[in-house]
Amino acid sequence: MAASDQVETLWMDEESSLTDAVRSALDENRQQSSNLAARLERAAAARGRRRPMTVNTLAPVPLSDEEVPLVTVSEPATSMDDLVLTTQTFAAFREILNEQRHRSRLAAYGLRPRSKLLLAGPSGTGKTRTAEALAYSLGIPLVKVRLSAVISSYLGQTARHLERILDYSRTGNWVVSFDEIDMFAGEREDADHGEMRRVSTILLQQLEEYESDNLVIATTNHGMSLDSAMWRRFDEVLVYRHPTQAQISDLLEIKLRRFRCKINREQVCRALAGMSHADIEAVCLDTMRKSVLAGAKIISTSDIVDSAAARKKRFKEAGKSQG
Repeated sequence: MAASDQVETLWMDEESSLTDAVRSALDENRQQSSNLAARLERAAAARGRRRPMTVNTLAPVPLSDEEVPLVTVSEPATSMDDLVLTTQTFAAFREILNEQRHRSRLAAYGLRPRSKLLLAGPSGTGKTRTAEALAYSLGIPLVKVRLSAVISSYLGQTARHLERILDYSRTGNWVVSFDEIDMFAGEREDADHGEMRRVSTILLQQLEEYESDNLVIATTNHGMSLDSAMWRRFDEVLVYRHPTQAQISDLLEIKLRRFRCKINREQVCRALAGMSHADIEAVCLDTMRKSVLAGAKIISTSDIVDSAAARKKRFKEAGKSQG
């Protein structure tokens, strides 16, 4: 029975207790207030996020001349809390997200948010995951360009593919990611043939004219190889590096948070020094798998150090440098 009904029938029931009824009414009121507070807290956390688009309701993705998908569309689950970046880089992304969420306020003053970003740095340092985290933070899908399908040896085909992708990107609201853009946007005088020079020119023109509500993110492992004109087409350029010792410690905290650990952080950080974010994550995954299968209750310093050494040895034998 609702508290209001209890109070109403109180006068007809001599055995009822006024104190109990009032207490019940107050408890119900407090519960409603608590529920309201929880709803407001959730609303505040989601404030500014765009309405998510369900991937399976989107228009068909563009295809290459060979009818191979030129992009993949996904709903990322990576958040900014999953990333380990420098304080300055985090601050830049907070500003960019704030601008994206308040487009109308900026538009009232004739301003636009930064929407074309270039992320440069070694492989495995978190550039691709950043694109996923930004899409997640904005509550919109991620469109990832499949460069292997875009680039063709046939005259004019690569340029056509690129135009189809950019035309498709204008049909929705999402984050568009060009991974390893240096594959077809390197220094034009170094291009092997005229086709790639034409592609680079088209990409430059498209980026110059691109004015949508989408966030375009390009990544490169070789920033210095990019055409200097390409750098100028981006609103913001952010540089990624291998993690510092403090960042390695943060990565361990995030990746091993579901496990009990008893480790010497300084020793572990030394063992992981020089590795990329992706390599450190792989070491953590190796360590966790071994721990589970061995029935171990605690992850120790030697567990992580041994996994790191084994990974470095495999890379050395394969003739590859990490990062």
